This record gives sequence, C-alpha cells and structure tokens, in this order.
Amino acid sequence: MYSHVRKIIIEDKRAIGVELTRFGKIERYKVRQEVILSAGAVGSPQILMLSGVGDEGHLTEVGVETVHHLPEVGQNLQDHLNIPMNIDVRENLSYDILSAIYPSTWLAYLSGGGPLTSSGACSGLAFVHTGVSNDSRPDIQYHMLEVSPATDHGLVIFKNFGLLKKAWPWFKDHTGRFSAMVLPTLLRPKSRGFVKLRSSNPDDHPIIQPNYLEEKKDMDTMLAAVNLTLKLLNTTAMQAAGAELWGPDPFCNHLQFMSAAYWECYVHHFSFTIYHPVGTCAMGTVLDARLKVKGLHGLRVVDGSVMPKIVGGNTNAPIIMIAEKAADMILQDFKTSDNTEVMNKCVKDEL
Repeated sequence: MYSHVRKIIIEDKRAIGVELTRFGKIERYKVRQEVILSAGAVGSPQILMLSGVGDEGHLTEVGVETVHHLPEVGQNLQDHLNIPMNIDVRENLSYDILSAIYPSTWLAYLSGGGPLTSSGACSGLAFVHTGVSNDSRPDIQYHMLEVSPATDHGLVIFKNFGLLKKAWPWFKDHTGRFSAMVLPTLLRPKSRGFVKLRSSNPDDHPIIQPNYLEEKKDMDTMLAAVNLTLKLLNTTAMQAAGAELWGPDPFCNHLQFMSAAYWECYVHHFSFTIYHPVGTCAMGTVLDARLKVKGLHGLRVVDGSVMPKIVGGNTNAPIIMIAEKAADMILQDFKTSDNTEVMNKCVKDEL
C-alpha cells in the first residue's frame, strides 16, 4: 500500500529483493525465494530497465548502470486499436445519461425491464474477417456501443478517448440526441512499438511509443473494416433502428466525404487504444518458457508483457490464464528446490 517500486535489487545475477518508496521514505525488502514482477506491459519493462536490465546502450544513455544486457526489454509493444464509427439512432435505442433519475426507469426495472437491466454500454460483439489477410482467423472485432462521446455532453467519454478540443463542436452537434458507436478493433496488428526510460528517475513516466499503423497492412485492415461497417449500417436491421452516420469531421473535411482518402485521414485522427498493451517482456527474447528472466536467477515476470504476440481478442482472460499457469510453475519450482526450512514455516490452505 502507498508504495512505488524503484528497482529490483540484483547481486551476482540474482534478484534478492526490491527497493521502493513508501510515504517518502526509501525502503528495501529482501526475498527468500524469488521476485515476481507484475507491473504490466508498461511498468514491468520500466522496472527492469531501472534495475539495470535492458539494452546497455539505452541504459547508459539515461544514466542507469547496466547489470544485465538484455536488448529486447521494452521492445515488441503491441496493442489493439479502435476506430469509432459514430451514428445517431431512433429515440430510446441508445443510452440516456439521465435515465437513472426517471421514475419510469425504476418502474421498468421492478418489472424486469428497462435500461438498468442492460449489460452495459457494450451490448454487442462480433468477430469478422476483412479479407485483407490470408489468415483464416478473424482480424477485426466489432464492439456495438449504445453511447458516443456526445452522450454525456463531453464529461467523461470524450476525455477518455484523448480527443482534441478542436473535435468537440462535431460531437456537440449530437448532444441531446440518441447516438451510438460501431467500433471495429484491429485484432492482429503488425506494427510494433516500444517502452523506454525517460530518465533514471523512477518517478518519471516512461516513454511509450506504440507506433500504431506504422505497418501498411494495419491501415489496410482498418480501412477494410470501415467499408464493412458502412455495409452494416445499410442493412435492413440498422436502417430500422434509424442508424445514420455522422457527417464530415473537422480534421478531414477538406477531403471528399466517404472517399478512400477521407477514411484514411479519419483513421489517422480518430483511432484510439482499447488499453490492451502486451509483449514488452516477451517469452523467447526476454523470458524463458517458465517466465524467468533470461540470464538471471530469482526473477520472474507474470503479466501481459510476457506475450510474444497479442491475442486476437480481449486480453483479460488470457492474462488471468498466464497468472494461473505461473502460480503452478512457481509452486513446482518451489517444491523441487531445497526449501525444507521454508516449508516448515509455511502453511498452505486449499480452498
């Protein structure tokens, strides 16, 4: 609680503890077995590099003494990218921010219906293949959201998407209406980014460079997803729902609306992360098959950063699986080593 890890303490190629700040005081804690690093695809490589584990050239550049040269730490960053297709729909077919205060909402809830019985803002999902890739697996995931950045009048969603103030008038024109989004998500990006240290100060945020859409195939897939979405909006079901695509946005309105050039501009300006970063401490380059840092002892990484390649779907369940598998491996390694004294002090309750 209230702690910030500064680095892992490594002596003679073995992790022996962690150094952290707590209530403004630097403290050190030593371990009996191993250090397990689970700070995520941004935090884990940052802590490794602050500990002197990473590319020697980069560490020297920021003033960190190299303990173990491992150049792939922080590399191979992958993420899922969304492109919002904003639409207006018929009345009461999308989320009303004030619905919770309507008496009719609570009466409907008591009868087992109404907005309070919905699954939330994302009520529809689909996995599709755009045809851009020769891979038979889906390359796009659709999210059907009954909200848009206009729904809450710019209070939360607009800010969470990281949109520029220049875009707000476009969204403001749709406040007070019933609006929604169809969100195609790039499932299998080819582009790779990186995480690097900004300095040797543990309190400085790292440099995060995702390199979104750097590979042409990623843009081609997103544009194919846009075209699929336009076809979807013209279906009988969507037309019955009153689905109407918003007009030109303020960043790309110099281009012919609905043209290929317009949509490429739109993807560049409005695509955003769904916060699925992985790959920066990947198995095979940074870690071995048991999630141990290569060339070091007593140090293991357990989080989404261990994935060599991003999964074609949500990352939550796979990361839970990684943690479950890691727990089994940690117990196996503990049992096969000489831990008689430690085991005598420990009691493990099975649930």
